[in-house]
Amino acid sequence: MSTASAWFPYRDSTSDFEVFAFPHAGAGSIAFSGLRQALAGTGVALVPAVLPGRERRLRETPHRDMDALLADFEQMAQADGFAAFQGDYALLGHCSGALIAFEIARILERSPCRDPHLLISCSCLPPTLIRDTGMSHLPTAELFSRTAATGGTPDALLADPGFVEMLERPLRADFVLFDGYAYRPAAKLATPILATRGPDDPDLSADELRVWQEQTTGGLSTMELGSGHWALTEAGTARLAKEIPAALYAGRGA
Repeated sequence: MSTASAWFPYRDSTSDFEVFAFPHAGAGSIAFSGLRQALAGTGVALVPAVLPGRERRLRETPHRDMDALLADFEQMAQADGFAAFQGDYALLGHCSGALIAFEIARILERSPCRDPHLLISCSCLPPTLIRDTGMSHLPTAELFSRTAATGGTPDALLADPGFVEMLERPLRADFVLFDGYAYRPAAKLATPILATRGPDDPDLSADELRVWQEQTTGGLSTMELGSGHWALTEAGTARLAKEIPAALYAGRGA
């Protein structure tokens, strides 16, 4: 069984808020290094999740099924008495990580812990609109070619055969998980949602972004940031680092 410290090894209990963040397909905690640094000194700590099959959990088998990932998370949280979620916190996900964050918010709202103050979805379709990307079935070269086109991984790294070999297992597993996702209707979240998209994202329109409203009674805010499908550009990160603390402190004072 995995542990809370395995999932979230970089916690900061001295902050006013912790934002538990789930990265895009194939990525690890380093994907959030810019946002983590940008939030320093705001009272909000970015706590990136380390999922199986990457970084210090490299030898673990990455999940290829959402139900299995959620069962692993819930078992971990129950064993820990939901201790990580008794304070003031939010959830954030980038691309496919936002789908994981949404499903984890559902778990936490029905569990003996505090509800999240906010769910932040960056560059992700609402769960009712998730469609098969076809990425999970692509040959290796085409998989990485299309991944490079999103701007999420530096070309220099993708030119390194050793890096490609290491990344392919979690990357492909994440796309299998995402493409196999089946939305199950349930009670709406009470947690408010902040949903973002790039102004020229070909995979997520402004109208589609607003469909996140169907998932919460807590209200939806939307914003455009980043470039294309990639939210965590330098400018996008800087804007998020202002928006997240403002939303969290305003919500706590409401």
